[in-house]
Amino acid sequence: MGRTAKVTAIAAAGIALALGTTACGAGQISQTASQEPAVNGNLANVGSMQLRNVQIMYPTDKADEVFGNGGPFEISFVISNVDPVLNDRLVGIDAPDGGKVTIVGDTSIAAGQALRAGKPVGLLEPENVQSTDEEKRLTVTLSGAGDSVASGLTTPLKFRFEKSGEATVDTPVDSGATLPRQDKIRQAEAPAVEH
Repeated sequence: MGRTAKVTAIAAAGIALALGTTACGAGQISQTASQEPAVNGNLANVGSMQLRNVQIMYPTDKADEVFGNGGPFEISFVISNVDPVLNDRLVGIDAPDGGKVTIVGDTSIAAGQALRAGKPVGLLEPENVQSTDEEKRLTVTLSGAGDSVASGLTTPLKFRFEKSGEATVDTPVDSGATLPRQDKIRQAEAPAVEH
């Protein structure tokens, strides 16, 4: 085999190796391209508004009574305005079956800023840090919901914005209170006694 043939064979092998390794993912669906955030709440996009972690908070006191009365339930969410220039405003939230949503606080959302309501379970916040005006949260409550709110089900809440329009979010009830950590191994049955 001549020198030219060897160079050609090595070049061909190199090209084949390069094409083989670069094309191994061609036509495949990326597992990370459509990952969702690991939160209990739901999400939606409308106009320049991105709604994230929208959830109905599980009542911490007298849960049976609150569910039986159809509220009041606290609603938690984050709304980001991804428009770099235009401000927007949350005009209201509509609930099904005659439910009423009450919003306390400033609902304007500046360009590039976020609006928060409620405190989801597991939210880690330093105790010694004072919140600034930008970090203050709305108080949003749902009352008169009848039996449209239940653990394991979703409740459609319609968010209405001044400029971006409307988005209906199928809103779940969050997972409830955080359980204490168990450092002991749990066993389904007592171990057999050895003799």
